[in-house]
Amino acid sequence: MAEEDDIISTLPDAILCHILSFLQTKQSFATTTLSKRWKNLYLSVPVLHFKAAITDQTAYVRFINFVYSVLLSRDPAFPIKTFYLDFTFHNHEILSPHSPVEIITKWVKFVTQRGVEYIDLYAELEDGAFGFTELPISSLSCSTLVVLNLLCFSLEEAFSPIALPSLKTLHLENVSFPKLRDFMLFLSGCPILEDLFIFNVLFDSEESLTCDEWKTFCLTNLTRADIDCFCNHFPLKAVHNVVSLRLPIDQVNCRSDFIPTFHNLTQLELVYLNYSWHFLLQVLKLSPKLQELKIDQAGLNKDFWTRKDDKENWVDPDSVPQCLSLHLRTCILFNFLGLQGELLLAKYILKNARVLQTMKIRNVGQTNIKRLISSYPRDSTMCKVTIYQRSKVSSSSSVLAAI
Repeated sequence: MAEEDDIISTLPDAILCHILSFLQTKQSFATTTLSKRWKNLYLSVPVLHFKAAITDQTAYVRFINFVYSVLLSRDPAFPIKTFYLDFTFHNHEILSPHSPVEIITKWVKFVTQRGVEYIDLYAELEDGAFGFTELPISSLSCSTLVVLNLLCFSLEEAFSPIALPSLKTLHLENVSFPKLRDFMLFLSGCPILEDLFIFNVLFDSEESLTCDEWKTFCLTNLTRADIDCFCNHFPLKAVHNVVSLRLPIDQVNCRSDFIPTFHNLTQLELVYLNYSWHFLLQVLKLSPKLQELKIDQAGLNKDFWTRKDDKENWVDPDSVPQCLSLHLRTCILFNFLGLQGELLLAKYILKNARVLQTMKIRNVGQTNIKRLISSYPRDSTMCKVTIYQRSKVSSSSSVLAAI
């Protein structure tokens, strides 16, 4: 290529660093061989992305040394905005003067002192088996952190308060805390949190939140929450300000007495509802502005696909929830078996949802759904009902009817 055609070399360093930020750090490091200009350019990239699957001593030492060399070679004038670590360690018999847990902790503490805004950590340190990696929670305290994603970690230590004053997004998946109270203290250290995702958050010991301070605790800035009901004692009051909520319902611990009023809620998805009609009606009554409702009946129960009746009988409430009469525009029913309660639910919504525009039913049960649904009266003249027939075995689906 002619020199005049080398457009990349004419770009300023800031643009080149931005381009390199889309690569893993080992790939951006490889550019050091291109020319003298590129020799130290990778050390100015604001994104550090390390990924490795370690199976032997040589690879372990090489990876550890590489990460340390990158971190320690950086000029403090260049902040680390993003730190991404995907680290699998499949041989616990590898001999090292320092454990992987100790090393990862040092890396996290290093980036939190360099103005990091985004941390994404995944570490699997078992010998070919799934397990949680211990991480001192104090290492996460950071005034600049905006996004924190943790996957497969155990925050095990004598718990001390954590301060994350700038955190807006928190995603926790397969994460354990010593106690539920510790998790609540963790959340209380995130005063401006806007987006909360929780899946399979566990606790080493069971306890109830009985203190008045936790009964009134609320994440006032939160707008979106996706909460796995890992513990029936988790106070939904803490997320009652949200606009969007995804809530998997425990088949056993589903209770309607802990539901707050969701004054701002417009989007709701209930997963593993398992035909708990009383719970559903309570949520509808307490979500006056709801515009979009998604319901997935299927639970983890292996008998779901062969069941012949509902968990409980559907009974029309004495009064129509405000969201149905004034706001509900979209209703989507997943894993629809066509049981009596499901049909009554669909009939009730069509009959009372005055501004409903779309109802989608993903049917996995009886095939005469079109005839049944088409006979139901509708209060909304704008409503279009689309029924998808989905195989119980295959993930493919086809449109059965649009009525």
